[in-house]
Amino acid sequence: MARASSSGTSATTRLRAVAVARTAAQRASVPGDATVADTARGMLGTQAQDLTAATWALALRTRGADAAAVRAALADRSVVRGWPARGTLFVTAGDDLRWLTELLAPRSLLASRGLWRRAGLEPEHFARAEEAVVASLAEHGRLSRPELLGAVGRAGVDTAGERGSHLLRWLSARCVIVFAEPRGTEQGFALFDEWLPGTRGVGDRDEALAEYVRRWLARRGPATVHDVAWWGGLTLTEARHAVALVGDVETTVVDGVAWIERGEGEPGRPARGDLRLLPSFDELLLGYGAREASLAPADAGRLVPAANGRFLPAVVVDGRVVGTWRSTVARGTVAVEIDPWVAWTDRRRAQVRRRAEQYAQHLGLALAEGGPSADPAP
Repeated sequence: MARASSSGTSATTRLRAVAVARTAAQRASVPGDATVADTARGMLGTQAQDLTAATWALALRTRGADAAAVRAALADRSVVRGWPARGTLFVTAGDDLRWLTELLAPRSLLASRGLWRRAGLEPEHFARAEEAVVASLAEHGRLSRPELLGAVGRAGVDTAGERGSHLLRWLSARCVIVFAEPRGTEQGFALFDEWLPGTRGVGDRDEALAEYVRRWLARRGPATVHDVAWWGGLTLTEARHAVALVGDVETTVVDGVAWIERGEGEPGRPARGDLRLLPSFDELLLGYGAREASLAPADAGRLVPAANGRFLPAVVVDGRVVGTWRSTVARGTVAVEIDPWVAWTDRRRAQVRRRAEQYAQHLGLALAEGGPSADPAP
């Protein structure tokens, strides 16, 4: 339903309010969920092509959690990593991965056919790869990425270059395989039905679309229908249809932009001037097709400076990016370095130190002597 229509609120003011509201909805600036599994379920999906970054993203949204708690959740299968949407890796709750993948992955697979042909992969290669992977995992239970691709290679399918990644993504997006818990930095894979037995799939598509919107919007709002479409890889028409299936979506129109949201209880209000150290690829930025609420367009090149599209870890204040940060682990300590885009006040320096200490505790390490260092602001 339309909650309000306004032309008196400036676009800039509205975007700043949206940024703050999103940090609360995502539990990035207010007390989070009780367990890592609850956080994964609440977020629906957390981008995870960088597992270390995803581990921090989940922990900072979970009360009292650290990297060890996230690793434990991956090991007990209450959370799991897969390719459910957009050809992108996400961490989801274990009982959500199958239905999300069945709902969202087919369109991304269809869009990738040209890419696979250019890589020299034809339907018979995928079929042989699946046969080899299923047989190897049935025998061994769990295999590392090199071991799994070795089995595919012995079946006569070339896995060099990007072909191995394409094959693994295709198998994951069809719920044949799933990431098992990592062993150190080594990726592991298992058969989907063995690792996550009995998890639900998509029955009625409209019911699944409605659940997607209800849960995604509860932790992403305020957002737009374009954001709903972008995150799940839906067409805009299908996204509009999905939103229409949900009865309690509220709409606010500001300067012709329709913002939609739905709350599941008040998450709390963040303190004014709240500062956080977010990981690379965090959902506060990557959760939306348009990122102007949290990132000034003129600063996009500073957050994504390389051609590979990697987002740097971000320092945010009130949900707006005001700098980047990096960490270095050595001899049982972690050093945190800040690249501020604005002048730091004494209050900001104290906030940064508290957040750096929080990150060190997350890793189970001491913060390097001297605390976080900062390059001079421009």
